[in-house]
Amino acid sequence: MARISRRRGSDGPDGQAPSPTGRRDFLRKLGISAATVAALQSVRSDPALAELQVGFDEMVDKMGDRFDPFPEAGIDGFLSHFNMMIEFLQGPFAGQTVSLQMPMAVQSVARSEPFIYPGPDANLAVKVPLPDDCTLSDTITEDTFINRPEEFFQPGHETVWMQILNLDARMDHPQLGPVRIMLGETLKREHPDVFLPSLGIGQSLGTARFPSRLFFNPYALIETQFGTFRAIHGTLSYGWVTSFPPLSGAISIAKCIPLERLEDVRKLSDLHQIAGNPIARIIALAHPIDVSMQIPGEEAFAMVERRVALA
Repeated sequence: MARISRRRGSDGPDGQAPSPTGRRDFLRKLGISAATVAALQSVRSDPALAELQVGFDEMVDKMGDRFDPFPEAGIDGFLSHFNMMIEFLQGPFAGQTVSLQMPMAVQSVARSEPFIYPGPDANLAVKVPLPDDCTLSDTITEDTFINRPEEFFQPGHETVWMQILNLDARMDHPQLGPVRIMLGETLKREHPDVFLPSLGIGQSLGTARFPSRLFFNPYALIETQFGTFRAIHGTLSYGWVTSFPPLSGAISIAKCIPLERLEDVRKLSDLHQIAGNPIARIIALAHPIDVSMQIPGEEAFAMVERRVALA
């Protein structure tokens, strides 16, 4: 996206401030309405408004040009990694903490077309694209979100709904032995009786375009030599995102995530409920997304499936 300079003397003739036309074009890139743009024509004749404009220009200069439009629907493939600390509450490790710095993981995520979120009463059913070999549902509805952070469901904001399709994340830990995280297609295939989708939302911080906030609510099983445990009651939140996928964005959990025994989860009448009596809890987790794969999303999905099959 071409950068429109806002520094005094850079756009106007003879060192003057940028022209009203240049300023209006820039504000349109921010997604600001035409009525608001037209009202700014009075800035030069009003010293108070002119002062506000200077402050606005300075703020945008510091933020940089991060106002691209949301992309069309698609599938993203990327590399990421998990860093976490687990506190054990029961069993042979009770009272101990264990840190996991997992090797690079590979995953794919489907994104919907951008839309203006109308509010929960609209009962939306939003479609996401899926690869031919994917058996997950291509429809996300309001009631499929396990957690609903209020700030991600703001009416009137441009929004994208997402679904994690698959993931290959595993390691050999010196204390825990082989560890594998599974969700999406892999979880549905291996444990269909306890499957729920892993969903996310990107929503513009303004009315439209980047930057946005983003969260994922992974519905995951963690497989170890001591058993398999469910980790679902937590969200991974990005506060400032300028692209999908959110490369190099800081992501963390807002509260501890209990690790529930798979056998306890199977006794639940509603998989959205908490099984209780967790064997451990995740007390810290970071999941930075490192780099996009330069292949189509369908190929990325197939690559993850092959890696999971060969593990």
